[in-house]
Amino acid sequence: MAQFVCEICGATFEQKSRHEQHMLTSHPEQAVSAADIEKALEGVEFPKARSELVDAVDVDEREVRDILERLPEREYRDAAEVARAFGELRTHENAPANQPSKTGGERAMQAPSAARFASLFAGMRFPATREELKHHARSKASEEEMQALESFGDHTYDSMADITKELARVS
Repeated sequence: MAQFVCEICGATFEQKSRHEQHMLTSHPEQAVSAADIEKALEGVEFPKARSELVDAVDVDEREVRDILERLPEREYRDAAEVARAFGELRTHENAPANQPSKTGGERAMQAPSAARFASLFAGMRFPATREELKHHARSKASEEEMQALESFGDHTYDSMADITKELARVS
């Protein structure tokens, strides 16, 4: 009678070593992926230092925390930078220096992002004036974001696409 049963497929084994070998070859544990890291960082507001990212991840997500602890100590501007650093860690290769998040220079690091603005205006009814945009965003926007809104033209915005274009103009 078999003493060891695979809980996944039901295969039976009389020797523990054969059961363990079966588990390793037939049902290997999935390695942490960039998607797993992104999911663990869901809701995290960037920029964040590596140590802040580690602290933001649930203690139960030990494998993700271990990977984040191995990333280079620096400030990460967004989840895409974390994913690139994770890719570099996995492949032992450095990504090209002209990555989109680096090409904007220091000014881009200070400028509000289009993605952040999209979250500020979630639920916004269009068309909307600059004053209506400011009123809607006031409770959630940072000082820099409010300053960017102050620079918007004093006209009506028909959609998020209009806001994104205006943000690009003023940044």
